[in-house]
This record gives sequence, C-alpha cells and structure tokens, in this order.
Amino acid sequence: MEYTHFVSVAGLVRNDKDEILLLKSPNRGWEYPGGMVEPGEALQDALIREIKEETGVDVEITGFIGVCKNIQKDVVNIDFSCKYTGGELATGDESLDVKWVNNDEALELVTYPLTKKRLENMLAAGDTVSCFSFKKEPFELVTEGRYTVGR
Repeated sequence: MEYTHFVSVAGLVRNDKDEILLLKSPNRGWEYPGGMVEPGEALQDALIREIKEETGVDVEITGFIGVCKNIQKDVVNIDFSCKYTGGELATGDESLDVKWVNNDEALELVTYPLTKKRLENMLAAGDTVSCFSFKKEPFELVTEGRYTVGR
C-alpha cells in the first residue's frame, strides 16, 4: 500500500496588545495565516514562510496547539501559537486584506466551518492540545479529543 499525506501548518499569531492576526482569503474569507509544507521543508520553516508571504510579518513560534486530519483527502493540519516579532502588515498573493483583531472579533469574522473549529481550538488551548478528524464537504467531525501536554 502506498501512503500519501499532505501537511499544512497554521499559526495563531498574537501581538503585544494580545490581538490576533487575520487575513482575508479569496476562497475562505477571514482566517489565520498558514499553508502547505513543501517537500523537504521543516514544519517550523514552512509556518514562518507562510506567515511572512501572506501577511508581511515576522513571528516566533511559541507553542504547539493541535493537529487535525481530513480523512477524505489525507491532509494533516498542524496548528501552532506564535508571537509577532516585526514587519509591517501587507497583503500577498493569497491575501486580500490583513488586520489585527481581538478574540471576539476573530470568532465573528471567521465563518468557514473547518477554519472556525480550528480557531476555537486555538483560543481554548491552554495546557491542552486538540486532535480531531473530519470530513470537509460538508464539514463533519468524525473524532475529537483534547489532551494534556506532557502527561
């Protein structure tokens, strides 16, 4: 049996005002930055690259939030927390707009079902990580769990 999985990374980026970085995607509306990991690329390098390409900002990865898998297409999504370290907000090829928002505004703006579920998990992380499997069209949770870090 041949195995083929695709891996994506995303970051919940916060600034010194505790605001969240969002971008407006042409396909899914408002979302957090992230994208596909290229062959031979480290997860962390892919995340830092994607955030810079989509939003113009530099970040430091501060933690691991969770992982989920699209069981229909074998795409694994890995979510991290990040701290803004510099750069100016700028749109890129995959972003129509970029802005800083508070938690409540982020939850209002992000409406795409999978992206919203992942954002809710990111905001609830604390000392736990989220792991879930889903079907995408229509969005349906298949399995879900929260696990304590390091225990």
